[in-house]
Amino acid sequence: MKHLVLISSVLLFIAAIPRTLNYQGKLTDSDGIGINDTLNITFKLYSVATEGTPLWTEEHSAENAVVVSKGLFSCLLYTSDAADEL
Repeated sequence: MKHLVLISSVLLFIAAIPRTLNYQGKLTDSDGIGINDTLNITFKLYSVATEGTPLWTEEHSAENAVVVSKGLFSCLLYTSDAADEL
């Protein structure tokens, strides 16, 4: 019975792990001043530093475009079905 409780607890813990990532950043103009805009941004994840092929890509555009206020933005990543491939 103790083993069953442990296995059940582990499964509940794994199910509770978030499947998204909150990504935050800052965008500035050439003078270093934070911009105010709503932008289409494509995020990509690579396995190498240069000349690699993306392992994962997610586009934020149209209704889920990224709002930038005073240069700061925050968005949820891994919200698409492509994240399941990782």
